[in-house]
This record gives sequence, C-alpha cells and structure tokens, in this order.
Amino acid sequence: MKKSKLLVVVIIFSCISFYNSYAQYANMNNNFDKDNSLQGLSTKVLSVDNISNKKFVTKTADYDSTKEKNPFLGGVLSAVIPGAGEFYAKSYIKSAIFLAIEAGLWVTYATFQKKGNDQTTAYQQYADQHWSVRKYAAWLVSQNFTGSSGINPNEQNLNTLRAQVNSCEEQSGFSHTLPNYGDQQYYEVIGKYRTYTCGWDQAGPDITKNNYEYYPELSQISNYMTDRQNANNYYDKGTTTLTVVILNHIASTVDGVLSVHSYNNKLSAQGNISFAPVYSVKEGRSVITSYFNLKIGF
Repeated sequence: MKKSKLLVVVIIFSCISFYNSYAQYANMNNNFDKDNSLQGLSTKVLSVDNISNKKFVTKTADYDSTKEKNPFLGGVLSAVIPGAGEFYAKSYIKSAIFLAIEAGLWVTYATFQKKGNDQTTAYQQYADQHWSVRKYAAWLVSQNFTGSSGINPNEQNLNTLRAQVNSCEEQSGFSHTLPNYGDQQYYEVIGKYRTYTCGWDQAGPDITKNNYEYYPELSQISNYMTDRQNANNYYDKGTTTLTVVILNHIASTVDGVLSVHSYNNKLSAQGNISFAPVYSVKEGRSVITSYFNLKIGF
C-alpha cells in the first residue's frame, strides 16, 4: 500500500515536471509558473545557444524537507486529546476517528453513570420506605437475643437506637452489625443478610430466632437486591468504559508518534526532465530529444 502511494506521488511529480518543462520549451521564455500554481518547486533553466540556436531546458522538482514535525509533540498531543497528534501530522481521517471514539466513550460513560445514579436513588428510596430499624429492633427484643434488653425500639434518636442494636448484635455473635444509616454498606447488609429480614415490612411474625437463617427469602428482598445489582452493573459498565478511554489515549499516543514519523518519511522526489537538440542521421537534421532523471528518497 505504501509503495503504491509512493508510486502515485512519483507519477504526479513526473507529470508536473514534464508538462511545465515542455510548456517552457514551447514558449521559449523564462516565465515559468506565472500563476504560482506549483509553489514549492524549484525551476532551473539553462540555455545552450551554440546548438542550432535551440534551447536546452531543464526542470527540477524538489521535495521540501524543511517542514518536518516533532514525533514527541505528536505523542504528547494525542496523549492529552486522542486524535490531536494525528491532526498535527495531517492524518485528518485518523484524527477524526480517534476523536470520535473519545467523544463516544465519554458519552457512554456519562450515560452509564446517570443510569447507575438513577437506579441507586430508586433502590435506596425503596429501602427507606420499606425497611425499618424500629421493626428490626422490636424483633430482636421479642426474640430475646443476648443484649436485647438494652434496646428501646421507641427511642427517638435513631443514632442512639442503632448503637443499642449494634451492642445486641455484637453480644449475640452476628456476622455483621448495622452500618450507619445511608451508607453504601447499610443498603447492602439489610438486603443481603438474613439477620435483617424482619426489618422489612413484608416480614411476618413467623420468622423466629431459630428459623430466620433458613427462612425463604422474601420476594420483596429479592426484587430489592436485583435493583441494587442493576445499579452496580451500570457502574461496572462505566468503569469498563473508562478503561477503554485510557486504552484509546494510549493507542492514539503511539499512533500519533508513528503518524508524525510517517509524515516526515513521506516520499521525497527530485525529477529532472531535459530537452536538447540531437542530430538524427536518419532524418538528416537535429531533432528535439527529451531526457528524464528521477531520484527517490525515503
């Protein structure tokens, strides 16, 4: 593919050189490229008047090597904004692709975050409405758990009530104690562990100290935990999206460096076409003969 591109550039340079050299020879003047349509090309005209008063014309096309770019800068630009390094290297299509991917990833991340936040708000509001620390505390007292005598389910200060509940849980050897209200762990444990089943409003009096660990899970709790897991899934997808964002930055950084190198290593070509009168024995006269030389650098 690279060779094909180089070949196309060579052909273009050759055609330009040939066309303008021939035009200059035909017009017999030195006013080549009056309209500046071929800026950047250096032209040299040599006249040889001692050969049948014919002109010897030379056209040279040189690649401008003074516009090389900095690969390190290309990498830094892409590291900050994917596609910027490619734009700097004039690889506009790749620049647009990397930038579009970056924008799409951030939109995706924001979408998952919003869905996760909305889902979290929904399941937390449901828990606040359907799980009660007072009902849970009353159940601990009714089942006469160790330390439950220090619990007052009607305590006005909920933080004080939670402290009483925690003391009972610790004395009874529960695997977990009730976290601070509103904490992420608070919303986790009230649905995850059977100890807290009786705090839900669908829990009946048939749940006792002896059977709570084996009591069938309430559909209310099952639905609540499903909603909570859905919120976590959205956040997980957002985290995965951020990982892809990082990979996009890394890929664009590497490609930014390579794109600048590719820009600097583009085909450099120097073409030379000459027209000179040469005596033809067959025709018995001097005829114009063209000569072409091409130098390619990588």
